[in-house]
Amino acid sequence: MRPFGSMNDLRIALVIGCARSGTSILGELVGAHPDVTYIFETHGLWESAGLGVNDSHRLVASHATGQVRDRVRGWIREQQRGGALIVEKTPRNVLRVPFLRALLPEARLIHIVRDGRDVACSLMPGIGGAEWRHLKPPSWRRLLSTEAGVVRCALAWKEVLEIALEDLDGVPHLEVRYEDLVARPEEQASRVLQYLELPPRPEVTAFCARIQDATDGAYHAQFQSKWSRPDHRRRVGRWRENMTAREQHVVEENLRGLLQRLGYV
Repeated sequence: MRPFGSMNDLRIALVIGCARSGTSILGELVGAHPDVTYIFETHGLWESAGLGVNDSHRLVASHATGQVRDRVRGWIREQQRGGALIVEKTPRNVLRVPFLRALLPEARLIHIVRDGRDVACSLMPGIGGAEWRHLKPPSWRRLLSTEAGVVRCALAWKEVLEIALEDLDGVPHLEVRYEDLVARPEEQASRVLQYLELPPRPEVTAFCARIQDATDGAYHAQFQSKWSRPDHRRRVGRWRENMTAREQHVVEENLRGLLQRLGYV
């Protein structure tokens, strides 16, 4: 991993992860640092390359044409504001790692991972019903037509994570576990700042106090209240409150291998 500031490099970091995995709260945490310009979900910029197979958000290196590369790099350069570190977060980008690396080989990648059972519950308002309003993996149309509810959401998480883990294998990046962030926000903030070559700042420490497991009176990250439901007391392990016994069984049957690989079971 080369240091920031190499000649002709952009100073940029990208927060990625399956939707409803904590990308927003992590992005805001980093964005609290005064040396960071935080940018929330610039979909138009990334999607200037179009969509992937089955109108999904899956993009690969071949989508990074010269025209797209010039547009993306030019736009980021305009945001630098005297050399500030740009931190952008877009969950859909977790399906675009090869594309991102072709466009921005110098970018630092921060991948946040959350227990898929909890993610499935949190995805329900966005993709568990008649519409699909979050990131779209390649099989999203099939899942929309053949699966329903929390099982559909769980299978979407599984596909997203399998693609991301394969793409990130051997690629320099920082992985943050949502559960660790909630339990020990200052410790995880320190890891992230060190990775981004940023000094500790009291503004980041102050933001850490907003991050909590209990949902009663909890802070919601920017634009995230529309996806939140008052149906669980804790964020970590919410699946125990949100799923029926039958749903728990079906979801765990489908996710067991990946949950084991990630150390969740």
